[in-house]
Amino acid sequence: MVVRRPRFDPQAGYVVTAANDFVNFNEQTFVNFYQPILGSVAFGLFYALRSRMLDSPTLSERRLQSELLVAVNAGQKMVGEALQRLEGTGMVQTYYRHDRQGDVYVYQLQSTLTPEQFISDNLLSVLLLEAIGESRFNRLVKYSRRHQLATDNVHLKNISHHFLETYQVDQRELVEVPAVIKQAQRSAQKKNEVKIVPTSSDFDWPTLLQLLHSQPIIKDDLTHHRELIEVEHRLYGIDEPTMARLIQSATDLASNHFDTHKFKQIVASHYHHVKASSTSQPKAVQQVSTSKDLTSKDRLLLKSTADYAPVEFLQALKEQTGGYVTAGERNVLTRLVKDGKLPSSVINVLVWYVIGDLGNATLKGNFVDAIANDWLRAGVHDGAGALLQLKKFNRAKQTGKKQSTGHRYYRRLQVREKMPEWSKQSKEQRNKKASAQALAQARAYLHNKH
Repeated sequence: MVVRRPRFDPQAGYVVTAANDFVNFNEQTFVNFYQPILGSVAFGLFYALRSRMLDSPTLSERRLQSELLVAVNAGQKMVGEALQRLEGTGMVQTYYRHDRQGDVYVYQLQSTLTPEQFISDNLLSVLLLEAIGESRFNRLVKYSRRHQLATDNVHLKNISHHFLETYQVDQRELVEVPAVIKQAQRSAQKKNEVKIVPTSSDFDWPTLLQLLHSQPIIKDDLTHHRELIEVEHRLYGIDEPTMARLIQSATDLASNHFDTHKFKQIVASHYHHVKASSTSQPKAVQQVSTSKDLTSKDRLLLKSTADYAPVEFLQALKEQTGGYVTAGERNVLTRLVKDGKLPSSVINVLVWYVIGDLGNATLKGNFVDAIANDWLRAGVHDGAGALLQLKKFNRAKQTGKKQSTGHRYYRRLQVREKMPEWSKQSKEQRNKKASAQALAQARAYLHNKH
């Protein structure tokens, strides 16, 4: 059962705790690897929460969440979105309950991953690569491995002593662990690992394996990194033959191992400027609604949204308007794809609405999230549903019906000023020369004014 999360409530209480391994939190890793994908508000919110940790906290020591708004110097909506970013990256786990004192949230801070763990995480590393670019990403990798040998440890033999070769322990206590240790072990809370699960994919995995069957690639590597491959497929619309060629390019010729780091670099470089092709073939045919509200132009748009991956669709729109896809926009799309709640066709309709219909130059995270959340609440699950939701909004707007909170983000504010009387005159009246009497009156007015 999915619990619908309420909006960030300034009047609710909160308590900050920490996971068992929070002692392993690394400041430099958090700044270098997490900050670029968190953003300034989420980054500041984490430190605001950390500064409010108490020794042996209890629910009775709760504080109002309104003070977090002051600490971060941001609005309710921005702080709510920042909290979601911290949860999505695994830095905060949120718990909730309602008691006699009202609503209370427990924010459990988590330890950072090590740089190697972060790089090995498919979604986090892809998001970071999109945010900071290949050059800076490589510098971070090099920095995180700066104390390691330049060569591998294949020819080195581990001659370290084992524990029992160094320390003497009473054998009886190894068989019967002391009660105090048992008690401590029972009371220790096991850390819940945050695993980001990608949405179901239409990627033909058996076909990919068949294409690579005769290639000198260790197949277990592909299975182990299937999540990474499918995430890149959904984000950029990479088909199976192209994916096979990219994987071959990212395979170490000496060991036949699939190099995920090189693969991410190749994909980021190859699709930095995605070219939309008229020959793109959709992997899944979108069932176009038979609703009479959809025009022939709407159906043509829906076909386009089904034919392209999100980044590819955005690039096609940008080429028509003379722009280009920014790193920030790639981050916005990556988050939507990673979240897995909206299919690509719906994301593409959203992109079309913001860029093509509203005429905005770029996708803004807060603006896009507001519309996406509104569509999720309305039960939108395909491109046709998204278009119908837009039409429903426009009809309600024309009749003056009160809109939900999400709807107020749909249209930019239009200020209508009262037209001056001179603008209502005909062209002949506006171009008519002033009489000598009118000129004299104007000169007299200016003379008196000065």
